[in-house]
Amino acid sequence: MSVNNISCLSSKPGETTCMNCSVRNRSLLSELSYSELERLNKNRYTIFYKPGEIICKEGSKALGLICLKKGKVKIIRRSPNGAEQIVALKKPVDFIGINTLMGEDVYLTSAVALENVSVCIIEKNDFYEVIGSNEHLAFKIIRLLSNTINDMDTRMVNLTQKHVRARLADALLLVNGIYGTRPDQETLNAPLKRSDLAALSNMTTANAIRVLSSFAKENLIELDKRDIKVKNFKGLRDISFFGR
Repeated sequence: MSVNNISCLSSKPGETTCMNCSVRNRSLLSELSYSELERLNKNRYTIFYKPGEIICKEGSKALGLICLKKGKVKIIRRSPNGAEQIVALKKPVDFIGINTLMGEDVYLTSAVALENVSVCIIEKNDFYEVIGSNEHLAFKIIRLLSNTINDMDTRMVNLTQKHVRARLADALLLVNGIYGTRPDQETLNAPLKRSDLAALSNMTTANAIRVLSSFAKENLIELDKRDIKVKNFKGLRDISFFGR
């Protein structure tokens, strides 16, 4: 099994299936036929995770497609000295580790729950069978992987060439782009630890704290423990654009 720290396997009568999943219409599986969904659902199971638990671990082999049904997840990679870098953030209906699954390789990253999370695991061969008979789905997956590579290339350049202020501005804008804000339209809907923001920005936690404090003094943001309220999105975008 490619998943770790299993909190609970869901097998209750009447549980959600691929056929009646309420979030499927927002995923790449939205246009599948009923029979295709039945195939994916045949050996599917649900796993629940608590904050900090590992969903899939670097070095393990992918045995199924991991569909994030509920919650927020960070994708991390550790350097040889143990430093953590966040390479992606995942939201509901995103796939986790699909590049590893399609390449039949081992995970190069680990997925960690940021809050209470539920994922559906679709058995690898069931997924391959549906892809093999559905060219449209195969194309959508190719496009997804291509866009992911392009996004990672852009982030890699920004993380190596931009000043720490611009990197942290990018991180805050990325969090907003993925998770949005709370009803006040200012507070980021992902209370990340300072160490998470540092890992997302390729800097030390001390530098992340220092830059956040400078943003607060400039009235770009307001800080309340882990909550970050963005007062000036344009200001952050300007810092990101000009690189400082």
